[in-house]
Amino acid sequence: MFNDDVLLNKPIVETDPLYQFLNTCSRSFKQFKILDTAIKRGFFNHLDEWKSAVDLAKELGTNPDLTDCICMSLAEIGFIEQSGEVFKNSELSTCYFKSESPYFQGEVLFNIKNGFSLWERLDEVIENGPIKVSEADYFKDNLIHSLASEIMCGELQKTTSLIASLPEFSRAEKLLDLGGGHGLYSVALSRLNQNLEIDIYDFADVIEATQKYLEKYDGHRIDLKPGNLFMDAIGNDYDLVLFSYNPGGKNPELVPKIFSALKEGGLFISKHIFYGKDEGSRDPLLDLEYNLSDFEGVKKGRKIYSFARDLTFEAYLSLLEQYFTIAQIVETEDFATEPLSKFGDALEAKMIIAKKKAKKQYVERDEVEAIGG
Repeated sequence: MFNDDVLLNKPIVETDPLYQFLNTCSRSFKQFKILDTAIKRGFFNHLDEWKSAVDLAKELGTNPDLTDCICMSLAEIGFIEQSGEVFKNSELSTCYFKSESPYFQGEVLFNIKNGFSLWERLDEVIENGPIKVSEADYFKDNLIHSLASEIMCGELQKTTSLIASLPEFSRAEKLLDLGGGHGLYSVALSRLNQNLEIDIYDFADVIEATQKYLEKYDGHRIDLKPGNLFMDAIGNDYDLVLFSYNPGGKNPELVPKIFSALKEGGLFISKHIFYGKDEGSRDPLLDLEYNLSDFEGVKKGRKIYSFARDLTFEAYLSLLEQYFTIAQIVETEDFATEPLSKFGDALEAKMIIAKKKAKKQYVERDEVEAIGG
């Protein structure tokens, strides 16, 4: 592999694959920083009409030469248009990068940056173990806002459309959004059924953020219920229970609790990332990111979105069938949007729609625990 005189002979192994990879990393990081800076500085809020970099810099209070370089780089990526020495927004930037747009993606970039800061500590983590974080704080500080922005770009609309198409939905009067977070599913569903009363249940700290989303999107007939879904009561007499992308989504303890919260014939809609028996990693990169941090008092599994008490997909269905009739299983491509290589990607999630049986087939607690796989 090594020559006698390395100064006169190039390496036997070509550098092309390595340098192509490093080039992609280098350019992508710099382009990300350009986009992040442009959003923070409000570039896209000022480019509805053709404008020179000099005029834009005057409005923003930025360096005109660097502003010109940033605009040319954004034009090269395709995020703005360029004609000679003037620039203006593309359709994409108007939709996703203007701060007043309902589809503004600034929180998503902020969440990706937070992930980068965690990756910066990788060397520390592999020696000292995951960084301990509060589960409630982890979700409310930024992730909840990023997830809200992400689902606004298609998953919210597809998911609620699927739910609204169910015959039981139009007759439903009461819905529980369990671990509802931002509450956007609830707001959308309340608009699709004017008779629907909704309870959103989540940590008390998270509920504070939920309230702001209800105010922003004028949510009606929606109550907020703070609590811990493992330790506290979750209510009863519901026609529908929606449980989406929650760390406890595959825990066997919650299935009988949700069963009890529903009326006879009520629907349980569970949208989560399930792993099959003996299934390996779906994305080692995301598995690693997932395990850079650890929730206090909660034991994570090795694979992203997995926890110590989770059931496999097969075991979860088996447990559900003790209490419910499985009506439908919806695959990822019917509701999810493009992945971002970060916590929040759908990763072959499934939406299970199950109907409460008229008579419960009682399962002893130790039997329920034995189902876990």
